[in-house]
Parts: sequence; C-alpha cells; structure tokens
Amino acid sequence: MVTATKDRHKLIDALRREMVRTPSCVSTGIAEMDTYLRGGLALGALHEIAAADFRAIPGAWGFLLALMARVEHKGAVVWPLLLGGAFGLPYGQGLKSFGFDPGDFLVVRCRREHDAAWAMEEALRIGAGPVIGARTRDMDLTASRRLQLAAQQSGTPIFLLRGHNDRQPSAAVSRWRVAVLPSARDRFGLFGKPRWHVALEYAQGGRCNEWVVEWDHETLRLRLSSVLADRTERHAA
Repeated sequence: MVTATKDRHKLIDALRREMVRTPSCVSTGIAEMDTYLRGGLALGALHEIAAADFRAIPGAWGFLLALMARVEHKGAVVWPLLLGGAFGLPYGQGLKSFGFDPGDFLVVRCRREHDAAWAMEEALRIGAGPVIGARTRDMDLTASRRLQLAAQQSGTPIFLLRGHNDRQPSAAVSRWRVAVLPSARDRFGLFGKPRWHVALEYAQGGRCNEWVVEWDHETLRLRLSSVLADRTERHAA
C-alpha cells in the first residue's frame, strides 16, 4: 500500500511538472520583451493580436507578420481568408517587406466563418507551417481551446487577429493590442520603418507591459523604437 501511494505521488508530481513546463519558444528579437514573455514567443501555441481600433487593423496585421517572421518554417504558411474582407487581400510586396516569399503562403478563401475556423484547425493537425487568420466572431472559449490544443500537439504556432471590440474569453497564451504610430523616416526624409505602440495584455506565466517598437525592413528585425533610443541617449547626456 505504501509503495502504491508513493508511485501515485510520483505520477502526480510528474504530471504537474509537465503542465508547468515552459514550451519551446523563439526570441522576438527584443530581449526586454522576451523577459516579459518568460523566454520568448511560445511555439506550439495560440497568439492573438488585436487592433486598438478599426483604423489600426492593417497595422495590427503588420505587427502579427513581424512576430511570425521570427518563426522558422518548412511548410506553407496557411492563411484562411474570408471573402469580402474590409481591407482586401494580402499584397505580395508587403509580404516581402517582412522577409516572406509570397509563394510560401497558402491562401484559403472561405465563404463562411465556420469554414475559416475549420481550415485553421485542420492545417495545424496535418502539420502545415504557421497558421494565421482572423478570429471569427463566433469563436468561443471552447473553440479557442481546440486551436490551442491543435497548436500544442503539432508544435506549430497560430496567430489570430482579434477584433478590437471582441470580449470573448480565449485560451491564447499571449494577447496583444496594437496602436499605429507615425512611421520612422529614412535618411531621405521618406516614410520608412512601421512603428507601433504594442501592449502585451496577457502572457501565460509571464507579465504584461507596453512598448513602442518598429520593424526594420533592412535587417528584418523587430526592435525598440529609435525614438525611445534617442530619448535615452539625450537623458544620459
């Protein structure tokens, strides 16, 4: 009886360690952000990015792509798209500016939100590359748990754009909110690097914080905004 009890306790302890084990992750490229995420962006997990308002939706898509650019992938990036979206279809040159080959994207055109949700889950289950898409309006906690479980089992991340006024509970391991800021200028005074104010509103096992970040098209890296760097240098001087 004592031996059986000890074995049971060992099994329970092993299960607990498995439950709290930090999933494999990849750096966002910003050390401070990685710290708040408890090591980086979790792979095999569901991440949600919301725009601060309707006008910021294209910018939120940009930040989503900047995060996904950190993930190495061999298979196609599956992107279920609902027909008749407010901001049209992905632009090939825009994808290139984030370091992607447009040919690596498998765009699935869906007539119904249910079809888009099904395509996301199936893509994860068959071992495709990263999956991105828009969170459907009817996606409840159970549906998001199914996506999180599929991502965890496949070891493949899924990035969803969440509606700015969506208040549904979610199983996502990280949730972000993105506001668009004036872009950084290049040496000719032209608009250059996209810049966002991003708030990490939830991080499983981590902490919340806010940053002003920008995407560098030349180095294909996300970094803290040069505006903040300039302010820090002036303050130090």
